[in-house]
Amino acid sequence: MSKKLWIILSVVLLVVAGGIVYWNIHKRSIVRSTVKETVAKKTNNLYGIQTGSLDLDEVAGNLRVTNLYLQPDSNVYNSMVGTPDEPSVLIKIDIPELTVVGVETPKALMNSAIDGRKVLIQSPRIEVYFTGKGKDSLKNVPDKEVYRQILGNLTMIKIDTLSIVNATLVTKEWKTGDIRMMFDSVTIDLFRIAVDSAHDKDTTRILFAEQANMNCKKLRWMSKNKLYNYEIRNVDLNSATKKLGIGKVAVDPQLPEAKFMQQFKYARDRFDVNFQGIAISGLNLPLLFKEEVVADSMVLASSTLKIFRDMSYPHDGQNRVGTYPQQMLMKLPFNVNIRQALFRNAFIEYKERNAKSGKSGKVQFYQASLRIDRLTSHKDLMAKDPMKFSFNARFLNVSPIKAIINFYPSNGKFTMDGEMGGMPATTVNQLTEPMGLAKVEKGTISGMKFHFNGNDNATDGNLTIFYDDLKIALLKKDTADNSLTKKKLVSAIANIQVKNANPNKKGDVRVANVHFDRIKEKSWFNLVWKTIFTGVKQSVGIDQ
Repeated sequence: MSKKLWIILSVVLLVVAGGIVYWNIHKRSIVRSTVKETVAKKTNNLYGIQTGSLDLDEVAGNLRVTNLYLQPDSNVYNSMVGTPDEPSVLIKIDIPELTVVGVETPKALMNSAIDGRKVLIQSPRIEVYFTGKGKDSLKNVPDKEVYRQILGNLTMIKIDTLSIVNATLVTKEWKTGDIRMMFDSVTIDLFRIAVDSAHDKDTTRILFAEQANMNCKKLRWMSKNKLYNYEIRNVDLNSATKKLGIGKVAVDPQLPEAKFMQQFKYARDRFDVNFQGIAISGLNLPLLFKEEVVADSMVLASSTLKIFRDMSYPHDGQNRVGTYPQQMLMKLPFNVNIRQALFRNAFIEYKERNAKSGKSGKVQFYQASLRIDRLTSHKDLMAKDPMKFSFNARFLNVSPIKAIINFYPSNGKFTMDGEMGGMPATTVNQLTEPMGLAKVEKGTISGMKFHFNGNDNATDGNLTIFYDDLKIALLKKDTADNSLTKKKLVSAIANIQVKNANPNKKGDVRVANVHFDRIKEKSWFNLVWKTIFTGVKQSVGIDQ
């Protein structure tokens, strides 16, 4: 959750809890009117508060409140529209039951402090509305200002434990009521809360607490175009251990491939993503609440990433310079600095439908692992020590492949070194037939290695592929039954041109020196694939 939402949540909850504890040591009739006046004053009459029953034990310092309801006054908000005071968010809070235990009544009667053992808020529903207008006055609120707003005339609010159990948090659009995000079954435990001048500058505290534990069973939202459902399950945050665990992160497309593509005029990637068992260690919690992710490590137990593109749709022609992986990281709206990230047991698939063949080919990587050293969005850190990707997998579940990629911050610079093991050459037919209208009839690939230097404009390097007894066939689509048939004459000519082995009979090894000018309307992945493909074609003797 962003810093803005946490500030709103903490301010409102502590104002409500502290205000009720303080004023409810007086008579019930005074309590209701005084609390209402306090909330109205603190919010410039924007918010009103209502309560149900009030059970007070002044001797023990215990309080139970039911049906506590805080909501904005739409008339007051409408009067703010178009003024500098217009808020960017509005909040509604519905608390069925709030319990306060062990308040030191004498201090409260002296109008100086709230000192209690426990505040329990059960099954609250918190709705945050985005108005879409006005200044975002809470985004850069100094911590000292928040502390002053909560305290009011008090010198201190001190609570041993504040527990929010089974909460629901929903963010919505104010005008339409459309849901942006929904947090289900949220539990928050804050330990040793202190809001006073002595702890005002304590940067180790989280939401004014010495320790925080948070759990959310499900977080979900829909993309604006309604084509994706996003879901995060079982989020568990512990400030004492500095660990964040996430059971699942999923990006679920809502339409099958063909219908998905029909929603767009141009070719578009369709993503299907599932990450399981995410564990982040050494997490800096105070920085997290200031929208900066700093951690020692991040490990994903298993991952699935599927991408589909239908090439029968025209390209959108947009310039994609500045979209390399390191460049996208540096454009994030928040800072990231993770010492090492490890993706284990991953399955990666890129599926492409060819317009000429009418069929789809799949580039697949099984049992993949990716280690990222120095995963960062900081340009200066990346300049001192490049971000390093170490990738291992089984290509098409047959051949081992590995690559090391270094990313630099300036001009899209990167280097790539890789190698692939052996396999029957016919294995690649599942790619070449549908995607390239070509078929390997026989041959053996014993290995491949490459080295590339790239930037925003081009890639240069060398590639060597070792193979033997290669024979290919060029294909055409049979319009009668949509099958692919061999072009006999063209295939014969192609096999005359193709060098059927590397090294040759004399033992000479051909090394392809590759230069490929980037197609600036396409991605970094397209550049890498085209560079490798160009090197392979040169090695086997195909010029076109």
